[in-house]
Amino acid sequence: MRALSPGAAAAPQPPVAHPPDAAPCVGVLAAGLGRRMGNCAKPALALGGISVLERLTAAFRSAGCEHVSLVLGPYRDALMPLADRCRARPLLHTLAEPTLPDSQRLAIEDHVSSHAGRDLMLVVADLPLLTASHVRSLLAAWQHRPAPVDALIPTVDGAPGHPVVLSWQAVSAIRAQPPSAGVRDWMAAHAASLWRWPCADAAYVTDIDTPEDLARVRAAFAPPGPAAPPRQPQSG
Repeated sequence: MRALSPGAAAAPQPPVAHPPDAAPCVGVLAAGLGRRMGNCAKPALALGGISVLERLTAAFRSAGCEHVSLVLGPYRDALMPLADRCRARPLLHTLAEPTLPDSQRLAIEDHVSSHAGRDLMLVVADLPLLTASHVRSLLAAWQHRPAPVDALIPTVDGAPGHPVVLSWQAVSAIRAQPPSAGVRDWMAAHAASLWRWPCADAAYVTDIDTPEDLARVRAAFAPPGPAAPPRQPQSG
């Protein structure tokens, strides 16, 4: 377990050589406050008897991504047992109400100190429909990305989604920004390095922000109802 201040730079390890097809590491951002959900730990919500977080980490592991870290904030007590079950390495915020750039920076600092030279995927923790198949498609696109792309963001009908994939070069450049700047700031300043990968599957953009979102997602996981009995032929 690690507790880092988002503004404090960890001492990086020297980059090491990795196979060109090595799967990126994964940083799951689970420090949100869930205000529109009535202040709850959204990754702990159950879908079909399995938490959103467990579904998400299982998708990455099944796609070959073994190194998964989990950025935790105010709901760490609810999420730590899930982190253990998911075999995700918890990263604990020192901030009471961390912003998304704060969480991104915490994940990046840990990645630099632990997996120098590796690419990194960042993903919000309330992405309930993402499966291993979606992750494999994303990784295949990343492996065949055009030059000079250093970041990929799945895009569905113009809407940006998750996970965001960052090359080691992008990770290093984002880390060098001012502490208040996040991934979005780097992308805005480096449009030529960003590939908005077009895809049609809503799993990349479906998250849980409101009770209505949760109801729709749970309906998708609900078992089908009993089949209607066959109609009896009417006599005469």
